[in-house]
Amino acid sequence: MKKLKWVSNDVDSYNQAKEYIDTAIVPLMAVSIGSEMKNIVAKGEFITLVSTDLERQLKGRVFLFPSYSYLKKSENVIENLIEWKTELQQEFKHVFFLTSEDDLKKMKNEHLEGELIWLPTIPLEHMDDNLKRKLLQDQVEQILNILLQSWNKS
Repeated sequence: MKKLKWVSNDVDSYNQAKEYIDTAIVPLMAVSIGSEMKNIVAKGEFITLVSTDLERQLKGRVFLFPSYSYLKKSENVIENLIEWKTELQQEFKHVFFLTSEDDLKKMKNEHLEGELIWLPTIPLEHMDDNLKRKLLQDQVEQILNILLQSWNKS
């Protein structure tokens, strides 16, 4: 099975094998300018790398959606994510959101318990490629454990 991302060809592949693809992954990207912009961008970069690696390792089981971008100071993010979850659950048995934003970790509620996966950001900017690869792999393995637990419950 090829990778499944938000591109036309992959949607065709999804439609042909949708009975096996039961998990949606949605990376979350905060947007903010000003003094915290670089930190916010680094978090988004990290989540993108982890999401892509996760999808690569689980191809044929997960569909990677485009990143959901939101203004960091927005107050209705959780409500929007609940709406996303409701919509995606019409096609996918499992829906997971990936973030490195502390604010979302604090705001999640019972409607997203278990589906909102928070990862601490690892600053990759000046890191050796081999070490970067190892750290990303460690993060992906942690997420895999969460996904496996969820899959085993159902």
